[in-house]
Amino acid sequence: MQDRKPGHQTRKPLKPDPGGKRNIRLTLAYDGTAYHGWQIQDDAPTLQGLLSDSIARITGERVSVTGSGRTDAGTHARGLVANFFTSSRIEPGRLMRALNGVLPRDVRVMSARRAAPDFHARKSAVSKIYQYRIYTGPVLPPHLLREYFHYPFPVDVEKMTQAARLFPGEHDFASFAKANTAAVNTVRRIFRCDLQKKGRRLLLTVEGNGFLHHMVRNMAGTLLEVGRGTIGPGDFRDLFRKRDRTLAGFTAPARGLVLLKVKY
Repeated sequence: MQDRKPGHQTRKPLKPDPGGKRNIRLTLAYDGTAYHGWQIQDDAPTLQGLLSDSIARITGERVSVTGSGRTDAGTHARGLVANFFTSSRIEPGRLMRALNGVLPRDVRVMSARRAAPDFHARKSAVSKIYQYRIYTGPVLPPHLLREYFHYPFPVDVEKMTQAARLFPGEHDFASFAKANTAAVNTVRRIFRCDLQKKGRRLLLTVEGNGFLHHMVRNMAGTLLEVGRGTIGPGDFRDLFRKRDRTLAGFTAPARGLVLLKVKY
């Protein structure tokens, strides 16, 4: 009998759901430039549609793929999680390699594994981490074109940093939601919000239990207006109370937004 390390637990084998199908969990990374977000649309290429078609091509089975959340057209991901139920017996490792063989090069399956029957990519998520990327230099280097918003204007980074520190906590983010949002509940909890300056790059990293449509992009645009002096500290604090989208900053372009990770 082999000795086990302290704290070692034997992983129990996963059982199939009552329908006899396996629940497969994928982690995806992609450049979203060519896609109209995650959710399937009839007249535009999307990540959900592409992945569903690729799975059907390999397994011969049309499945319903659930993503950890909807992403805007043109946004990117390093760790979007998806899951689907399948009758296929292809092992997850082989499935990952097969999917990467048919998917376009701007979409990769970074990992694939079997999940518990009750795992749901969206409902099981505890938090999501997004990063918004800004380049403030006079000329945007070509290699940053797809994932950075070029903002070649002087900004007070210290003021932006101070304002970003007000985001953590539970707040009503109606002022940072998409205009005319259909969301009934606009309260969200932000666990952390960090603004880092690396040379001419500004990196806004936000972790929360959920996000409204355009929320992080609106947070980024508002912070830039704080940095420009268009929105003062007092006006910024009032945004949570006034719940008025017209009082906040502009919506930063989708190309600067990256979903870094989903935590479970």
